[in-house]
Amino acid sequence: MTISTMLLIMIALFIILAVIGVPIGIAIGVAALVELVMQGTVPLLIVPQRMYTAVNSVTLMGIPFFMLAGLIMERSGITERLIRFANALVGSLRGGMCYVSVLTGMLMGGISGSAPADTSALSSLMVPSMEKCGYKREFSAAIMASSGTLGIIIPPSMPMIVLGSITGISVGKLFLGGIIPGILFGISFMLVCFLIVTFKKLDETVKVAFSLPVLLKTFKSALLPMLAPIIIVGGILTGVFTPTESAIAAVAYTLFLGMAVYRTIRIKDLPELFMTSIIGAANVMLIIAASSLFAWILQTNNFQDVVVRLFGNAINSQIIVMIVINFIFLIGGFFLEGTAMQIMFIPVLFPIATVVGINPIAFGVTVICNIALGNLTPPVGVCLFVASSSASVAVDKIIREIMPFILISVVDILLLIIFPQLITWIPGLMK
Repeated sequence: MTISTMLLIMIALFIILAVIGVPIGIAIGVAALVELVMQGTVPLLIVPQRMYTAVNSVTLMGIPFFMLAGLIMERSGITERLIRFANALVGSLRGGMCYVSVLTGMLMGGISGSAPADTSALSSLMVPSMEKCGYKREFSAAIMASSGTLGIIIPPSMPMIVLGSITGISVGKLFLGGIIPGILFGISFMLVCFLIVTFKKLDETVKVAFSLPVLLKTFKSALLPMLAPIIIVGGILTGVFTPTESAIAAVAYTLFLGMAVYRTIRIKDLPELFMTSIIGAANVMLIIAASSLFAWILQTNNFQDVVVRLFGNAINSQIIVMIVINFIFLIGGFFLEGTAMQIMFIPVLFPIATVVGINPIAFGVTVICNIALGNLTPPVGVCLFVASSSASVAVDKIIREIMPFILISVVDILLLIIFPQLITWIPGLMK
């Protein structure tokens, strides 16, 4: 049996296991292990060695802490404060609840760095409110899933930490590079909401009148949570702490708000929060470890040569190379979780992008935007399923409503490919 045949079997086995519901980390690991056994030329001792090496990274230590910060944010009532402020700011507009959801997703993205966590928090609070205003639950769930993905584009971002760990790109500069794209995606989602509300002539049954005193009051209430991204990103840029330490700072700050300022979290709540974040981080680490083994098999069998042949003569065009790279991530997003995609594809694709002369920050942030899009696409879209579960709506109903948000995301990614300055401008100011 040829190497190419065994690689195809490995990939096919992974897809089959993922489709039938086997956890992604286990599906990847089993597929890679089967390929090594079939190949018979590599000692199986390499399996634990590769998996351990993949997760033995100080940078990756930030993942459980950002997860914990997201949990604390949800439990402490920070999300509700952000929603009230967003509602006072844009809730009086036609379709205001849609804009409130997107704006809150942008504000939450500056704290947690986790798309599923943001989607869950938004869905549990906003879907019932939108239903009272006359919106269908499936439409509301589609907005929540889309808004939740902003959490990994707007800094801080857990996928950016993973990407920085793989490529050696400065995580701080990746964070800065995500600011304008995050705002771009947020405005684009609001534009989609405006068009849908306008053309479908949707009108909210419960209206909110604009009030400057209420706006000022809710702004004061949400001010401390909104300072979190400034503290986190500012601390990294000034050298006060590293990206990993910034995750700990996020936990300390949100915990301070929850326990000392708002008094909504008690000491007895902490073990549950810690355990939930540990379990979530363990799942991510398993995916990283298994994916690194999968990626190592692809690399040692010269899979990168196949990719280079795929590019052909286009290897001299930065835009075409970026389009092909993002197309690979777009297709991968239908079948793979974002972390797995990074571990598998980036070691192969990043060197090609570097040879062509693509800016590393532009490459990294564009890939992160594509991973955010992958959270919306079936059958593996994590935010899609989180919104479905939280809103108690069938996934197929949400898919119909979420298509405009997927299409505008593709347009945004193309804009970032054509105009990488949208990504590199802010990091360039910090030289």
